[in-house]
Amino acid sequence: MKKLHSILGWVAPLVILGAAAVAFQLLGSQPPPQRVDAGALAAVPVRTAVVSAQEGGVDIEADGVVVPLREVTLAAEVGGRIFEKSPSCKSGQYVTKGTVLLRIDPRDYELDVSRLERELQQAVLTIDEIDEELVQNAESIDLSKQQVAISSREANRLDTLAQGRIVTESAADQAARDQLTTANALSNLQGQRRVLQKRRNRLVEAQALASTMLDRAKLDLERTSVVAPLDGVVVDDRVEQESYVAKGTPLVVLEDTSAAEVKSSLRMDELARIWGSQSAAVAASPGAHEIPETPTSVVFTLGNRAYQWAGTLSRQEGRGLDEKTRTLPCRVLVPDPTAVRAIDAYGAFMPELPAEAPRSLLRGMFVQIRVHVDSVQDLVSIPEDAQRPTGEVWVVRDGKLVILRPRPIHVASGRVYFESTASGLVVGDRVVTSQLANPRPGMAVSDAEAAAVSGAVPEGPLTEDPA
Repeated sequence: MKKLHSILGWVAPLVILGAAAVAFQLLGSQPPPQRVDAGALAAVPVRTAVVSAQEGGVDIEADGVVVPLREVTLAAEVGGRIFEKSPSCKSGQYVTKGTVLLRIDPRDYELDVSRLERELQQAVLTIDEIDEELVQNAESIDLSKQQVAISSREANRLDTLAQGRIVTESAADQAARDQLTTANALSNLQGQRRVLQKRRNRLVEAQALASTMLDRAKLDLERTSVVAPLDGVVVDDRVEQESYVAKGTPLVVLEDTSAAEVKSSLRMDELARIWGSQSAAVAASPGAHEIPETPTSVVFTLGNRAYQWAGTLSRQEGRGLDEKTRTLPCRVLVPDPTAVRAIDAYGAFMPELPAEAPRSLLRGMFVQIRVHVDSVQDLVSIPEDAQRPTGEVWVVRDGKLVILRPRPIHVASGRVYFESTASGLVVGDRVVTSQLANPRPGMAVSDAEAAAVSGAVPEGPLTEDPA
């Protein structure tokens, strides 16, 4: 029995293998598939865009914030109680030049003016009195000179007679004494005239001093009225009516709205474009720390609309680059903050301003500046997605792929700008905007749009290279 089991253990597997071989033969076999020659590789379809000429230079774009052209703090120039406060003297109110904002109690200053006017009048009257005394003194001097002349002749005559023993010597001596008396009287009158003249000079100076003090008192009286020195908006009012203020106390802060500035920052390569756009004569005129004045547009976006103001890149702010951002702070001057124009969705100016448009640039607005820079070289531009992360630009020429590595000079509004000669790009060239696997120079490519029109390329993403 054990021997029978041993034989079956060896024979059964052989029988199963034989049966499987017979069944495989009975099933038969299929012929191999027919081989098809692939033939030559077709051109890879790609999406392309046209290289465009850039006329009129480029726009350097940067973000900025609107700041006031200047803020003026009006302080009390005289002390006193706030006698009156204008309704216009409130934060946010617009005032025009010459508007009276505050009045300080003027009564003390009016009394000073009245007192000094009277002192000045007294000085004038005193000078008139001195003038009368001088006139009278002049007449007395003339009479005294005549008396001196008469007494001199009398003394000479008697002296001659005394020598001839005609009159006594005492009579001659009396005539001499009379002559000395009249001469002394003349000398006294002349001295009195000099004293009167000096007194008059002193009174003239006193009159001038009184006039100066009167002018000062009138100026202080005028300063009791705090007047707006410019057209602007009241930013801060710091006192109320009936408050007492000392000289120098800040009262009102005004913001000048006749013009506005935009605070922004530019990179050094952008500044280089601005400097390079100037002619030799113009570039030599600014100082070492000045930026040439360049036309600039200021754009504010509100919802789905944009609004534009005309301005000028006027100056740099500070003395150099910001240490953190490595950019140069600068200012854009907007001479007329109310001259706003609306821009439609196509980038064209609208003929009328929408009702919801801002009427003026306001401080704190976040805006975009566009500095218009002319170029001395011919420029071309391509879409931003046509330049690869590696800096390569794929150009289709005569159905072949040409790989260029041009150096961009500016990127703005979704386009990359190059100098035409240095970049190797020609106006009318078509650059690849779609993805392409394993790109290589000389690779056969075709314009997908033209191929789709002819029906040669099926619809679908163009991302793979058949090779």
